Amino acid sequence: MKVQLLPVLEDNYIFILIDEKNREAAVVDPALAKPVIEFLDLNNLTLTKIFNTHHHYDHVGGNKELIAKYPKAEVYAGANDSGRIPFQKHFLNHNDIVSFAGNNAHVYYVPGHTLGHICYFFSISNSENHLFIGDTIFSGGCGKLFEGSLEQMYTSLNFLRENLPKNTLIWSAHEYTLENYLILQKLEPNNKNIEEKIKEIISIRKENKFTVPFHFENEQKTSSFFRWDDPELQKITNTFTNFETFCFVRKFRDNPPIVKITI
Repeated sequence: MKVQLLPVLEDNYIFILIDEKNREAAVVDPALAKPVIEFLDLNNLTLTKIFNTHHHYDHVGGNKELIAKYPKAEVYAGANDSGRIPFQKHFLNHNDIVSFAGNNAHVYYVPGHTLGHICYFFSISNSENHLFIGDTIFSGGCGKLFEGSLEQMYTSLNFLRENLPKNTLIWSAHEYTLENYLILQKLEPNNKNIEEKIKEIISIRKENKFTVPFHFENEQKTSSFFRWDDPELQKITNTFTNFETFCFVRKFRDNPPIVKITI
């Protein structure tokens, strides 16, 4: 299984999973149909599955046109998003299994950003793991709480932190990385790992490359959103429990200081 990233809109990413043997494709969170169809036509691929993570339009906006073009394709999404995903046929719950290109993916229910949010974890081998996470995790951040609670988001992130292999590649649906880490630097101005991360991000973006996917192990070492048990971060935030620290970081990101983004 190969993964192709398509940048669309202002900062969205669509992911196309490719089964080269059978010339089939699946798409994760198609915000738009046109770039997906163009890619499939160019590469002689047939769309068979649509994997949606949640109901927001910039993740399902292409469903209708894609199903019109590929009527045999089937739409997968969370059971709690029933009625909110165009053409949804499969209603998924936590620990359900879906498959593509001979590979199985575990479905994980990760509410917080929305109440129906799920993700897809493909474990191809001991050395190759992919998580299609929608808007639950960003590099240097997590999704805004449009529907869920702080408790739900913390529980979702903690579940992923405790259960995913360290070498998992995280495929987030937006390019927010530089802004996220510039804001975290305001929270932790003496954090050398964040400082080095920003240099790395700027170098990547100057070459018109993407910061997605990223390794989960590196994110856990660097992002304030996953270091809630770090004594230094708890000292900075004047918090005493992991949950309190996470809440402080999330609220800090909700009302961030102004940062200058230059590449």
